[in-house]
Amino acid sequence: MDWDVICLNGGSWSGNSCICPTGYNGEQCEEKDIVCENGGTWDGIKCICSVLFYGTKCELVSDSLPIGTPPEEVNATVGVKVTVTNMEFTKDLENTSSDAYKSFAELFKTQMDTIFQNVSHYVGVEIKKLSNGSILVEYDVILSTSFTPDYMTELETSAKKVEETITTVIIEQGDTNCTEILCFNPNETSVDELIVSYDPLVECQETAGEFKEFFYIDYKDETPECINRCMQGFNSSLDCNQGKCLFQQSGSRIGPRCFCFTTDTHWYWGETCDFSTSKNLVYGLVGTLGAVLVLTIVALSVFMYMSRRKIQRQKARLDQVYKWHEEDGGPAPGSFQNTGFDICEEPEDSLYMDSTYSNFQPSLDHIDPEKKIQIQRPQVVMTSV
Repeated sequence: MDWDVICLNGGSWSGNSCICPTGYNGEQCEEKDIVCENGGTWDGIKCICSVLFYGTKCELVSDSLPIGTPPEEVNATVGVKVTVTNMEFTKDLENTSSDAYKSFAELFKTQMDTIFQNVSHYVGVEIKKLSNGSILVEYDVILSTSFTPDYMTELETSAKKVEETITTVIIEQGDTNCTEILCFNPNETSVDELIVSYDPLVECQETAGEFKEFFYIDYKDETPECINRCMQGFNSSLDCNQGKCLFQQSGSRIGPRCFCFTTDTHWYWGETCDFSTSKNLVYGLVGTLGAVLVLTIVALSVFMYMSRRKIQRQKARLDQVYKWHEEDGGPAPGSFQNTGFDICEEPEDSLYMDSTYSNFQPSLDHIDPEKKIQIQRPQVVMTSV
């Protein structure tokens, strides 16, 4: 048994090795386990993070997410319903293998090709269902375009053109005697929304999960990228100036946010760290305010000291006067007596001061007019303040 092995952090020796408590590892349990966050897993060396997170502990949200390579061609469909009024529905039209169905489908597609020939990215039509009434036709108009950053705009423009075209043609048929092979009821025509076979935004937001509202598609070299605003190098990137953009995962401001730098000379602040404050300026102002405060305290202290000295001198004089009058142990020679207040019952209980002062009268009843008073001559002593 190796008596020199010491197991740390609460570990215990088994005779061959240290048995470490949860959260520690190593020969002597000296290393603390790294706890992987956000669903990351520890492989014994590092945290393996999902595509949405990165960092030593998977604690940071990725600025960009991987998505599949876009196809060379993007297809789209526009659902349309029309009612053919100059033909009657038969049971054979329910069977897609019947001659009646094939004949009708060929006539219908030919007429649709003529109607939509001026629609950009038009490929053709595909009948989905035929039903009674005269003949109710449910079909898709198929569109296709090469993948480019503007592919969605192009398809949306074509879909709008499909709706305008079919509506115009059917209305024109209704205004005259229809001479076409197939005539349609203008009151029973409808056009559905565009359905696109490929949309990188859908894949992007599915990958982003709970943070999908902060991820979007931007293009670099005509390739779609799933990013948030912390990803640099795009027109939509968040410019943090003197700071770094990080994705805040909690609190009241979830999402991309600028965290400003602090340098040896400046503090940077603001939503995009575009404002700065000089440290030297702040230190200078604080020093100046401190000096002013000290001077104010000194001035107040001197003022209070002078006032106290003045009060003490006045009190000393009064004490000396009373001492003269009380040298024989008798009462102070003279006093005043208030005989009452004359309160006038006026609004707001007004008090007439002349009447009040007239009630103060000297009381000299106990004064002996025959008694001689010896008064020591005051001495003037010059003192420095």
